[in-house]
Amino acid sequence: MRGRGWPPWARFMVKDWHYEDRRRAHEQLGAIFLVVSPAGIVCYVGEAETAAQILTRRKAFIKPPTKMSAQMLEPFGANVVSVDGDRWRAHLGITLPPFTANNVLDLVWDETQRQVDIMAAVWSRSDAGSRLKHNIYSLTMNIMSHVGFGKQSEWNNGLDAVPHGHTLSLVDSIYAVIMHLPHILLLPKWVLKQVAPKAYTGYVELDHYMIEFLGQEKSRLHDGSTAKEGSRETLLTAVLRSNTKNPEGGTLTDVEVKGNLFIFLLAGYDTTANTILFCCITLALYPSIQDQVIEEIDRVCGEVEKVGRSELSFVHDMPKFRYLIAFMYEVMRVFPIVLPVARVAAGFQKLPFGNDTYLLPPNTAIVVNNTAIQHDPASWPNPRTIDPRRWLVSNPHDFDPEKPLSALEKTEIREGNLPIPGHRRGTFMAFGEGPRACLGRKFAKTEFVAFFSRLLRKYRLKLASKVDEKRVESTIRLRSGGSPVTLIPPEDVRIDLVERV
Repeated sequence: MRGRGWPPWARFMVKDWHYEDRRRAHEQLGAIFLVVSPAGIVCYVGEAETAAQILTRRKAFIKPPTKMSAQMLEPFGANVVSVDGDRWRAHLGITLPPFTANNVLDLVWDETQRQVDIMAAVWSRSDAGSRLKHNIYSLTMNIMSHVGFGKQSEWNNGLDAVPHGHTLSLVDSIYAVIMHLPHILLLPKWVLKQVAPKAYTGYVELDHYMIEFLGQEKSRLHDGSTAKEGSRETLLTAVLRSNTKNPEGGTLTDVEVKGNLFIFLLAGYDTTANTILFCCITLALYPSIQDQVIEEIDRVCGEVEKVGRSELSFVHDMPKFRYLIAFMYEVMRVFPIVLPVARVAAGFQKLPFGNDTYLLPPNTAIVVNNTAIQHDPASWPNPRTIDPRRWLVSNPHDFDPEKPLSALEKTEIREGNLPIPGHRRGTFMAFGEGPRACLGRKFAKTEFVAFFSRLLRKYRLKLASKVDEKRVESTIRLRSGGSPVTLIPPEDVRIDLVERV
């Protein structure tokens, strides 16, 4: 953002300025600075340790408690993201187990691979490369439809996909809600019906679907006709099952179950889809990184064949994709899908920084600037350089991609025994930090690895002819796509799916 002719403070009025500005504001004004106006005080934090303190002190720095903030997160009901205090603990106790259960993750793995095969058949056609966003969004939407509710999609938008009593299919209703989310969140339903009928129809249809599925699954659990515990099951089944096992924290109402299911759909669709999008573009821009990813996939597939299996599996093979996981983390560092994290000081709060301690007044708004933190050269040497090997060594913060590997780094990368990620707290914020960190981290990793391990087993990603490589990279690094929720590529990049030889 050049902003020539505008005063320096004007940048803070631009949506997604955090991404487009990188660390410039913090380099000019300090790692932590205040913006003071008649409306109040905003504290911008671009320093890792301070950010970690803010996000781990859950009672001192709370989520914005305004009515508008709650409404923005609760189109279908209160959920683990929108609530705070003791009610948050109840939601967490019920929603966390399904996101980490192997029976759910196994379903994510298998459905992702199935959807990749369908998508590849569409994408590999000569005219499909220009629909990169459409292909990825359709895939993640279909995955969440099946993993969330057990409804498989075959990429068929015909009327046969619309059940009796509905005017939209489940996938189309989810799509309508997410694409019109700002209208749904901000407008009263009677106004929404008049000014945005597609958004209203999608909202009503998805609400009806969730009510139907909720009633059906509760009946199955009650009479024992659902799958036995431990077998593969959907998020809806897993949440309802977990809801019966949380006597200390209380249970969720049906409306709260719906609220959480929608948040799962939104996170599983929007954040995962955009992460995959940025990764596809990065692989097409950096063939050497794609070579390393493919080399790892071929090695793991070779090991699978040696033991007599024809397909990769979540349980046996997910941990083997170290370079692929490192690649995901590195792309999320450079392109932080969730841009800022907002908190509010609950009363006077002491905030240590360096050798001093500062006192923040009550209701000070706090914005943790993820982009600035993840582009801080003090934590990430040569932060603009994309190099997944950062995450394969014992200290990612000493790794300089512009220097030759040390003997120790070579050994650590070759042996592959170190945990990923291994960063210091606060230096990587894509999944959040502290008790309110992202619940779906393992879910997202599973979908990501299943996607690329399946796709790149047979294909390569290549920029289409006449696509200007330098312009593509410059554009995605300098501009945000303006999504109301997450960082998205500002333009659809034409990428061809080329069969490997």
